[in-house]
Parts: sequence; structure tokens; C-alpha cells
Amino acid sequence: MKKLLLPLFIFISFGIIAQTPSTFTFNINGSPVSTGLVAALDNAAQRWSNYLLITEPIKVNIFLVNNSFYPFSGLTLGNGRKNFSNAPVNDFIYPTALANQLAGSELNQGEYDMDIYVNLYTSFYYGTGKPNNNKMDFITFIMHEIGHGLGFYSDGYVNSSNIGSFGNIPPSALSPLTTSFPWHGQDSVPTIYDKFIIKQSQNNLVGIAPNNTTMLGDSIKYTTNYFDGPTYANSSNGGSPVKLSGGTGSFSLGVDLLHLHSSVCNSIMSYCWGLGDTVRKPASFEIGILKEIGWNINPASSVNEIASVENEFTIYPNPSHDHIFFSSSFPKEKIKSIEMKNILGEKVALLESNVSSDVSMLSKGIYFISIVTDDFQTVQKFIKE
Repeated sequence: MKKLLLPLFIFISFGIIAQTPSTFTFNINGSPVSTGLVAALDNAAQRWSNYLLITEPIKVNIFLVNNSFYPFSGLTLGNGRKNFSNAPVNDFIYPTALANQLAGSELNQGEYDMDIYVNLYTSFYYGTGKPNNNKMDFITFIMHEIGHGLGFYSDGYVNSSNIGSFGNIPPSALSPLTTSFPWHGQDSVPTIYDKFIIKQSQNNLVGIAPNNTTMLGDSIKYTTNYFDGPTYANSSNGGSPVKLSGGTGSFSLGVDLLHLHSSVCNSIMSYCWGLGDTVRKPASFEIGILKEIGWNINPASSVNEIASVENEFTIYPNPSHDHIFFSSSFPKEKIKSIEMKNILGEKVALLESNVSSDVSMLSKGIYFISIVTDDFQTVQKFIKE
């Protein structure tokens, strides 16, 4: 979740190891370490493993703290590599969790793939049911943090002098925190995730302005940013780029760019969910983003089944000027909600009927209809004439 600069604190390491066989290992530092926390870590790791093809174990370093003064529930610092054997694109930082899969070997022996800090002052729910409205679901929370280490990770940065850069985050920006591995935020290149970020103008954010300039600082800070994945991500989002956080005129390190926009709900990597909510399955476009940066999908994953259901859900006529109808072989009783959003990501209607809907009152333009079930979310484009 939110990543902010923190006051100095001391960690006590108890060296507790948790492991999801062949996919994830966890080194837990600090206390108290409950059986519920360990079980929830394993549950979250298994859920990611159900979707991603993981042949090289992912090594996660967990630091537990408990302090009401820390303005965060959790934060993730990711390890990275560039120009390694089998790297699809050179001169971009890949998270080592992914780089190791692509290289077919452990590139960072003796190092963790990510450091995750967990503030136990947060009232967490460690079970697999539904948390109370005053508790944060730990499985959802830790899947979010692991997601950053898997690839939802940007090294775009704007300093206090409005100098914007990729690959030039000084260690002082993290102070007093340090990583357990060499810091790659100053490797002078963007992350592979950054490669796909575009502006509303359709221009790529990487290369829109010279590195280490105020022009790039303004470009990062102003107007909406999107993840534009032409091969996988967009096709899982109604054919359109996925809206990202930031672009409001200021810059918050560890918050902007590397999260989905708060309006992008039913997704693990947005801030749309909160206390009492559970989002324990990545949205199809989140899997699409991970595929776009290089991840392979677990052949045993239900993603392919979900994709076939999505393809069977149709909206017609499209375009339309008065009514639209829905058709799907998916059981209607499993459809939780159907929402319509405008091109800015603002919800304009909750479509209560899963059979038809009157759209005559809408202004002409492009809209996105989000269909949410217990098993998946799909977004399809609709044009109002």
C-alpha cells in the first residue's frame, strides 16, 4: 500500500522462514509472528502462484513493525536487474522476481527479490473469510505488496527541485530506510513497467522529455498517466490503456505511477479497496500488465477459463443510442455488479439489470462497462451514439 518516508526504527530479526513450495520463500524479521500471519502469507503466495509460471523461487524479506506514528500499513522496495541473459529488452530494469524466471537461473544469489515492511499497528484480519469493516484483509494487503515486487514498480521520480528522472532515485529519498540488497534505483534506466506508461496525448512517458530535467518533472506530475499494453493489458481492459495513479500536479514517491488509479476497482493494485474489503484475485487486466512486462502464465491457471467466459459476455448493439442488452453463457446469479464508467474513469451508472439497460440519458462518447463476478472482472468498451 502507501509508501512514505519514515522515521528511524530498529528491527529485531528472529529468522522465521515460511515457504510456499517451489514458488515463494519468506524470511520474517520482527515480532510478534502469529500462525495466522504465516498462514495468510502462504495463502497470498499460493494465489499469485496459481496465475504465474514460477520456476525460480521468489524470495521475500518481511520486516514487522508496530507503531502508530508510521504513516503506512505496508511498503515494498524491489530488487532489480538489467541487461541479463535472455532479457527481452535491454537497458530497462526488471524486478529480479521476473528476471530470474526469464534468465532461467538465480541472478541475485544471496539477495532477496523484495523487502516488504508491514506495520502491525494496522488492524489486520488474517483469516480467509470476510473481515469486519474495521479490519484490513491481510491476504489482499500482502498480495498488493507482493504485486509491486512482481513488477508493478516504477523508478520515475520528481525531486524537491522539480527535476524529473527515471533511474535516479537517490538513497537519501528512502532515508532512513535502506534495502537489504544493493539499491538499483540509481541505475540510470527506467523499469520495464515504465516502458509502457503513456500520457493522455498517447506519448510514452519514457522519452517524452530529457532525463533529469524539469520538463520531465512536469510531464510526470501533470495530466493522467496510463499503462498502455498493446499485446495483453489493453485487450483485457476493453481495448483501452489502464489508468494509473498520479498526474494531479504533485508527486508522491512510491504512490504515483506504480498503482492503478483509485477509480479502477476490483483490482489488487489500486487504492479502491479498504477496510472490510477483500480482493484476492488479480483482475484480468492486472494479469495482462504482468504478461506485458514479461511474465508467463501458469498453464494450470484459471486465467484461460476466465478469458473464455469474458469472450462469451457480449454487449449489443454497440454503438447504441437508447438501450443495450447483455448476453452471456455465464450464470447470471453469479454476476455481482455491472458498472459503467466514462473515459475519465468516473462511475456514471450502476446497471442493476444484467439483461438490458437504458442508456438514452448518457452523453455521446466512449464508456467502459465493468462486469464483476466472484471469479473475475472484465471491462468492455461501449460507444453511445
